[in-house]
Amino acid sequence: MAVNKRDRIVENLAVAAALGLLALIVALVSLAADSRAVATERSALASAGATVTLAGHSDYPSYNRIYRIQTDAGFSYGIVFTFRSPVGSALVGAIFSPKGELLELRLLGSCASRLPTNPRDILGEFPATDRDISRAADSVRNLASSDSEAKS
Repeated sequence: MAVNKRDRIVENLAVAAALGLLALIVALVSLAADSRAVATERSALASAGATVTLAGHSDYPSYNRIYRIQTDAGFSYGIVFTFRSPVGSALVGAIFSPKGELLELRLLGSCASRLPTNPRDILGEFPATDRDISRAADSVRNLASSDSEAKS
């Protein structure tokens, strides 16, 4: 411990520099993890010949990002959901039309022991999935309408 004022200031600056470096390291690790999650979700939603780009973000706990999927047939939107229950969890990719209609569900992974093989049947295994799908459809409709207004 420092005795005089000058030594105390030097000690405090050293501690502040160490804490700042630690905060920078945590921020860089978080950024790297987030970019890896985006790349994984994009590849899970992509189909042959499709271009998947990040279109928006969400504050809902079951999904974070909304992706725009461009194919030769047109645009659709994709969301990767994390569904949890006391018996397990599942990662489910959902493809929506610009009108918010659910077009396709894909089971991307699970940590549950007795899930049905059909992705649409999986929704019944987790509480509040209908609410989450409905919120996602609303988010897609809002995003699609703002995209079409921006292009006009």
